[in-house]
Amino acid sequence: MKKLMLSFCAVALFAVSAWAQSADEVIEKHIKATGGLEKMKAVSSEKMTGKMKAGPMEAPFTVTKKRPGAFRLDFTIQGMTGTQAYDGSTGWMVMPFLGKKDPEKMPEDMLKDFRDEADFDGPLVDYKSKGNKVEYIGKEDVQGTGAYKLKVTTKEGNETMVFVDADSYLIIRSESKRKIQGQEIEAETTFGDYKEVSGLLFPFSIENRMKGKDGMESFLIEKVELNPASVDAAYFTMPAAAAKPAPAAEKKQ
Repeated sequence: MKKLMLSFCAVALFAVSAWAQSADEVIEKHIKATGGLEKMKAVSSEKMTGKMKAGPMEAPFTVTKKRPGAFRLDFTIQGMTGTQAYDGSTGWMVMPFLGKKDPEKMPEDMLKDFRDEADFDGPLVDYKSKGNKVEYIGKEDVQGTGAYKLKVTTKEGNETMVFVDADSYLIIRSESKRKIQGQEIEAETTFGDYKEVSGLLFPFSIENRMKGKDGMESFLIEKVELNPASVDAAYFTMPAAAAKPAPAAEKKQ
């Protein structure tokens, strides 16, 4: 019986070891498939332009990122441009179509997501040094495609299930739970139409769905620029609110 128990423990320890190594193995192959760590680290900034669609609405957008953790999204609706940005410490936004023309700080739940979004290489690359945790869950079918399922818990505490194609080792889907204005929302994101830009692969089609809700939000990327010369750190900094004109003096009777 003792030998049987020792044998069982040995198998269990081996299984735990293999389980832990599987996540790192999938990540290593994923990094290689997207172009390799050396090429990733050679990129200090990137700019993506395209169109965002949600139902009948279509809005041009620009996403700009800069190392180590700056992110900015600009999008135009009915001639008005909205901005959501994070400079590495402060998150801010301008929403003129909501009657808010001056920049204001993001609410904490949105800022929490933007800190993760600003991770230049994504949560899988160097995940241990970032304070993230990645667990290998197993293999799963994603619309007829075999995929490795990884559970990613970021330093911010956000949990996301990441599905890596078992053949190409590219990310094809993610599932996450987020709190928006106090309500927990389950989101599903699908990545596709990968194209090469300077030796690195990027998804040119991204679709977002909220579970339990109708409709879909899609991002169709038209252009990806790596290390554009025009990206400056000040571009991500929250601008001061425009000075409002003083009220006109009352006319004397």
